[in-house]
Amino acid sequence: MLTLALPLLFSLPAIQDPVWDHRSAEHLLNRAGFGSPSAQVDHWVEQGREALVDHLLKERAGQGTWKMESTLPSSERLAEMERAERQDLIKELRRAGEREATDYVATWIDQMVEGTDPLGDRMTLFWQGFFTSSLQTVRRGDLMIRQHEALREGALGNYGSLLETMVLNPAMLVYLDNNSNRRRKPNENLARELLELFSLGEGNYTEQDVKEAARILTGHAVTLQGGNRFSKKNHDYGRKELLGREGRFEVPDLVRILLEQDACPRWVAGRLLVWFEGLKPSQERLAHYAEILRSNNYEMRPFLRTLFTDPEFYRSEVIGGRVLSPLDYMVGSCRRLGIKPVSDYIYFTSGLLGEKAFFPPNVKGWEGGMSWITTGSLMQRGNLIGVMLGLIKLDDLTSDAELDEMLASAAAEEMNMDQGDPDSMMDQDSMEPSMEGAVGSRRSADLVRAMRSLRNKVNRKKFTPPATRLRRTLAMQMPGSDQELVQAALRELLAIEPPADTATGLVEFVKTEREALGLSEDRFLRKGGKDAEYILRRLAHLILSLPEAQLG
Repeated sequence: MLTLALPLLFSLPAIQDPVWDHRSAEHLLNRAGFGSPSAQVDHWVEQGREALVDHLLKERAGQGTWKMESTLPSSERLAEMERAERQDLIKELRRAGEREATDYVATWIDQMVEGTDPLGDRMTLFWQGFFTSSLQTVRRGDLMIRQHEALREGALGNYGSLLETMVLNPAMLVYLDNNSNRRRKPNENLARELLELFSLGEGNYTEQDVKEAARILTGHAVTLQGGNRFSKKNHDYGRKELLGREGRFEVPDLVRILLEQDACPRWVAGRLLVWFEGLKPSQERLAHYAEILRSNNYEMRPFLRTLFTDPEFYRSEVIGGRVLSPLDYMVGSCRRLGIKPVSDYIYFTSGLLGEKAFFPPNVKGWEGGMSWITTGSLMQRGNLIGVMLGLIKLDDLTSDAELDEMLASAAAEEMNMDQGDPDSMMDQDSMEPSMEGAVGSRRSADLVRAMRSLRNKVNRKKFTPPATRLRRTLAMQMPGSDQELVQAALRELLAIEPPADTATGLVEFVKTEREALGLSEDRFLRKGGKDAEYILRRLAHLILSLPEAQLG
């Protein structure tokens, strides 16, 4: 990989270092992870910012390789089968692969809640939206799992190495049609997204560059077993002219040329700054961080260390100014509440709210920002937190008739899609995976099934709201009045303060409920028992349903 050692040409004017306090530490834990209980925030306030940054950037052991339960037979065995038998087997294996992918993602989300590698998981989410693929199109859980493992492995490593890995990643080759990219009939899908989304950004290449990059990528495909396959007869070995360079380029040359472009570090740095700060950077700030990325040979840790110790990262318009994605909201709420729901609850609920892992809406990933919030989704967020806290019945959110109607409609569209290409998983010539027929309404069908699955868990009494310890948690802040109790809860659960009238309403709620128990303010937490815990659950539900709870 290209090694660059250039001096920093851009620097930002020095500004006063912000005070390292609870607000600053919580901001870093929110952006570089998924939030923390206030006791952990206070711990890092005491330890100092440098110690927290060191902790976040620490090298951690890899997650290991997920063991696949479903595997495809050999190409020879499939070729011996009758068409109908082969189709049935492929459909069943596809379903099994999707179930495996669900189990894999649910396990990963569990680890987010546990907080064992917050920055690693945060960066994995970033790369998942940067190098986007979708199970809806790839239709093979094994390929998506292996791609995600590669993203996790390289999440805090080197962008150039990750780029080279992703260009020939099997899930990516399937997702962007490179299986059909042949010398005599080039397919430009992967080449176009490689230049526009994965390295340079729109406007920094020509249509001729796309064509030449596609020629370099000809012949690279995927085997039936999910490995890489290179076809010499389908590869274009001729000379190419790409971004002002000329030669008989292959994939390593393509990656090297992309990394050498001035647009490349600017594009990657810009995406990272928006991801962590939630705001589009100024041209001066973008140039500064692009130079940091380039001068450090595209290594992530120096870039992130500089960002997390930058006073500008803690400016007022950045702190608490980012709309939380559904996954951020659900995982962060669990961490602040100190609870861990059943393993697939967050996976399904974040999908219901619009962010189903492995199912991005398109190759650009999720739009993010205000697109996450509508009147309906805001209400649904609060409802799903209420279900998790045992305060709302899932049956009350959607009726059986509504689910049946939604599922029937989605199933009908899915059937129409499958009828268009019965052997849609296979390329008839090479027996390779294909993305033909992989679009349609499978996403909506999956979301309906997710809701039904959650309801079935409740009905079978397999879904039990996790226990909370809010009395003990809030007692650590030693509140002596209803107002102090509410302030302690707001400090625990929100990144920003709500309006004064909102806080007043919450105090009135606590006062009314406490007085109904016949307890004084100073005895409520000590003597309230399960009744006090239930009231605090309701208080937490009210707080996490506020507009301010959607920001972090």
